[in-house]
Amino acid sequence: MTLALSFSACGEEEGPEPVDPEVENGIINFVNPAADREVSANGETVSCVLTAEDVYTATLNFVSGGDDWASITKGETGEAGRNTVRLVFEKNDTDQPRSVEIHVQVKGHDQVQLAVFSQKQDDASAEKKLNSTLNSYMHQRLQQEYLWEQYNALEVDLSMDYKEFLSAHLLKLGDINVEDGGVYRATSPDRGKRFIYSNIQEIEPVTKAVETHSLGFGPFFSSVISPAQGVVGLSVSFVHQGSPAWAAGMKRGDTIYSVNGVTLTEDNYRSYMTALYYSPSGSYTFGFIRDADVTKRYEVSVATDVYRYNPVLYSAVMKEGSNVIGYLVLENFDLDAQEFIVDIIQQFKDNAITDLILDLRFNPGGAVAQSRYLASAIAGASHLDDIFVNVEFRGSKKQAWKFRGGPNDEDGLGIAPDLGLKRLYVIGSENTASASELIINGLRGIDFPVYLYGSRTEGKNVGMTTTLVTADERRFLFSPITFRVANARGERDYPDGFVPDVIVNNQNSNYADDDDNLFPYSFGDWPDMDFNVALRYAYEDILGIERSLVSRPMSVSETPVPLGASEYKEPKIGRYGNVIYQLD
Repeated sequence: MTLALSFSACGEEEGPEPVDPEVENGIINFVNPAADREVSANGETVSCVLTAEDVYTATLNFVSGGDDWASITKGETGEAGRNTVRLVFEKNDTDQPRSVEIHVQVKGHDQVQLAVFSQKQDDASAEKKLNSTLNSYMHQRLQQEYLWEQYNALEVDLSMDYKEFLSAHLLKLGDINVEDGGVYRATSPDRGKRFIYSNIQEIEPVTKAVETHSLGFGPFFSSVISPAQGVVGLSVSFVHQGSPAWAAGMKRGDTIYSVNGVTLTEDNYRSYMTALYYSPSGSYTFGFIRDADVTKRYEVSVATDVYRYNPVLYSAVMKEGSNVIGYLVLENFDLDAQEFIVDIIQQFKDNAITDLILDLRFNPGGAVAQSRYLASAIAGASHLDDIFVNVEFRGSKKQAWKFRGGPNDEDGLGIAPDLGLKRLYVIGSENTASASELIINGLRGIDFPVYLYGSRTEGKNVGMTTTLVTADERRFLFSPITFRVANARGERDYPDGFVPDVIVNNQNSNYADDDDNLFPYSFGDWPDMDFNVALRYAYEDILGIERSLVSRPMSVSETPVPLGASEYKEPKIGRYGNVIYQLD
């Protein structure tokens, strides 16, 4: 912790006037080596230099935290000229911050306030208090709302790190709450280890939920480009439309092998993988290859910037004969991006598509209201009064959502245009979960044909109630599992995910038995069927032709999307996707 020095005006009734550098006040100069920082919570000695025109007296005025935790050990009184004023601050082992003012009176002048020193509370004490507050809150909520009442019989430790509280306790229930979470698959470094969906996360204050400040890359897939030279490449899973990387011309499948002249190797690629994905600032020059062609090298410069987030990763209309096929790649269901979904559906409607390939391979879910809106466009007007999803809470409390508009037809998004479809083709992977899986299950619940390609989906058939919690002036979102979802036929038994009708990657540790051993990643762009095998299989099935081992040409007219801005709004009380927000 550090010491902060600030000059601030006070009224006469509040104490002496602060020093004004333009007014003498008998003080020629005051130098504080700890200016603009706070006193360490572990205690600190600070030696200031005071130059006065005559004899002076220095005193401390304790504003908060008691009156015995700081002292002047040298220079409490002094002569005209240059003097050292030494202040000693003791360790702050309380759970509260504290502050003290230093006042000086030079002979013949009024007393003045020179500075304010602030000392934060002890880190360990503050963290202990935060853990106790958050753990107690989570424990109470879990006792009242967690989907599995068996939690109430557990002995809990309220003193542990709040970030570990949920996993440490909820995993004790074993198979009882198996739907709360899953097991990492064979391709994961954490394979066989169970994880929990229920979570708590700290959030930062924001002004716009729809703005993003980054390069615009999705997750990376690492691969060896040159075994002999030890060169490792980072292949781009996707690039957000409107982002700096997108504006620079980078695409899905581009493989970066150097950053700012530094070649990527086994020793450094992991740090670059994280930095480039999360980077909120910085300029980079990338060396990369495209279409897995190592004989051609490209270079581009990209700088982070603010851009409007768009969950539509790619969209197109593909025409061949009488077939007009819409292709939509959607990263998640985001209510702040509803205008993009409305625009894409309308363009599909205007182009009179006969089929739709919905690519959800990178879509972990989101707003059920938006998932329902898209599903209503697919199912069509004849199914608007059918049940899209049944929801069951603790205590057998139930609620049904129709394709028309959610509970009581009040999710606020209205009814989407009828696309006139008779079937749906979905591309999914282990990343496909939650509201994405509701599209599959909800449509199958009304006997609407859905064909699934890719690899087995995640299998999240439960949802959360999310509450905003403020503790120690920090904000957290707590989201425990509080309900299950099922379709109109009551089908909800997919905690292990949906198995594709056409498997392109079986997700075991052997890549040799896959049609596409990189799926859901790629060394090529979205429309390139040489690399997008799942798309090619779905496309060929729609055309009713034998599946090929090479790509087929497509006539593609890309559907543009607007890049307008919308103001950020805190979610209101109500159901949004796999969560129910309870925010003031």
